[in-house]
Amino acid sequence: MLLVVVPTSAKKNKNDKSVQQVVYIVGVASSFNDTITYCTDIQGLNNISLDRKRYLHRRSGYSFQLRDYLLGQGKVNYTCLVLFNVNKAKLEKDLAKVKARIAKDKLQLREIREQEFKFTVPEEL
Repeated sequence: MLLVVVPTSAKKNKNDKSVQQVVYIVGVASSFNDTITYCTDIQGLNNISLDRKRYLHRRSGYSFQLRDYLLGQGKVNYTCLVLFNVNKAKLEKDLAKVKARIAKDKLQLREIREQEFKFTVPEEL
C-alpha cells in the first residue's frame, strides 16, 4: 500500500467552513474633494479567512486601516476600498483597470509603499 500526502496551502476550519490561505490585497482611497487618489502596494497576507464563496472575512476592517492611516497623514474625507484575490496576477490585472480609470478621470495617483503602510489582520468583533 502506498500513502501519498499532498501538501496544501489552505486549511479548512470546520466550525465556520472558511478557508485559511495567502490572500493578496491592495487598498485604494479617493475623495470627491481632492484630485489625488492613493493606492497601496499589493501586499500578501498569510492565513487569511475566506468563506466557501471566497469572500474575505472582515473586509471593512482592512478599509478602515487605510482610512485611519490617511487620517493620521491629515487626509480627511477619503473613501477607502480594498481589492483582494488569492491569485496575484489577477489582482494586478484588476488594479491596472482601476489605475486606468483613475488616469481617464485625470486624477493624480500617489502610491503608498509597503514600508509606509502595512495591512494587518483585523481583530474579531
